[in-house]
Amino acid sequence: MHAILPLMVLSVLAAPPQFDVLLLDGSRVSGSLIRWDVAQVVIETSTGPTSLDKGKLASITLHSPPADSAAKPAVWVDLVDGSQLAAAEYTVEKGRAKIAFSAIESLEVPTAEIDAVRFQPASEVTVLEWSRIRGKKLRGDVLVTGNSNAIDYHQGAIEDVTDTKARFILDGQALGVKRAKIFGLIYFHATAASTPECPYTVIDSAGSHWAAASLKLSEDKIEFTSSGGRTTRRRLDQIAKIDLSCGKIVYLSDLKTDSEVFTPHSFTVTGKELACRLEFSRIRRDENLESKSLRIRGQVYRKGLALRSRSELAWTLPGKFSRLEAVAGIDDDVRPLGNVRLQILGDGKTLLDTSVAGNDENVKPISLDVSGVRRLVLIVESQGNFGTGDHLDLGNLRLIK
Repeated sequence: MHAILPLMVLSVLAAPPQFDVLLLDGSRVSGSLIRWDVAQVVIETSTGPTSLDKGKLASITLHSPPADSAAKPAVWVDLVDGSQLAAAEYTVEKGRAKIAFSAIESLEVPTAEIDAVRFQPASEVTVLEWSRIRGKKLRGDVLVTGNSNAIDYHQGAIEDVTDTKARFILDGQALGVKRAKIFGLIYFHATAASTPECPYTVIDSAGSHWAAASLKLSEDKIEFTSSGGRTTRRRLDQIAKIDLSCGKIVYLSDLKTDSEVFTPHSFTVTGKELACRLEFSRIRRDENLESKSLRIRGQVYRKGLALRSRSELAWTLPGKFSRLEAVAGIDDDVRPLGNVRLQILGDGKTLLDTSVAGNDENVKPISLDVSGVRRLVLIVESQGNFGTGDHLDLGNLRLIK
């Protein structure tokens, strides 16, 4: 008996990590990952090996992520290839950036491959302002100062960065800015190319998101290569998720509309007052109507749309999609107020006609067949109180191939 017990323990420890595979049609398969081919992924399930077409996969997620004993990230680094890295330290010397993940692992790249670096955690206030600053048309590198309460920015040139300060050139003058005062750095690239489309995003257990052009399964490790040819390896039990949805899922908040029309419930006397109301009531992308995160019944949605009643939007879909999915609800900022009628039309035919109210007991999931649809129209109308509290959120509003 005593000899058998150690063998049983070793057997449990050697068990391959289990993954949950989500397909685009919403179905799921669970098991261990045993093969990764050009066109297929093979999962060892309880009933035997199952081959899955990679073109039909949305994600592969570790079933029971281990409790990660690693220290929480102190630096967040975005690369120009789309990777978002959670690191312990970031330094720069003579145009070479060193991104340290631990005492034994680091990545060195030229600053030409760095998009932005954040040295402080982002609050709900600063995450939106940080995004706005990054979206501005820049003429040089940007030093962002401040803390979780407020941030400001200055354009100039970023030079060497140590663990205590950054050398920043502002109006021809060299400044040594203490790291404690820096919220983040944004690099300007005069000839910056568009972010390459990588078919995979590998999320490791430390929280880094790696954009990968190719993946290879080798025994108990995943080897993934960036569009620039840089290779990274992680054990299977260090892979939190592999996202295969690139090009298969498109968020409507990222698509340009053909038209956006908002009609106020009552017109004002002066054109200036009306213009202010129209600006205040415009569609919001990836934020609510108060310029904060989209939130429905406590759940925060990173992607989605926020609209007031008497709004109408139209899109010409960029390709062939099979489904439209989202979660609809009145934003938590105004609940239990709000009562709207939501209609979604595909090529003139009604796909959805439903009510959404702030006192609904649950959120309303949306899942519509949009096969063959070229023109999509979304209409939000008020159902009382002249639009008071009609702050409709459509969380994760997306098209799926």
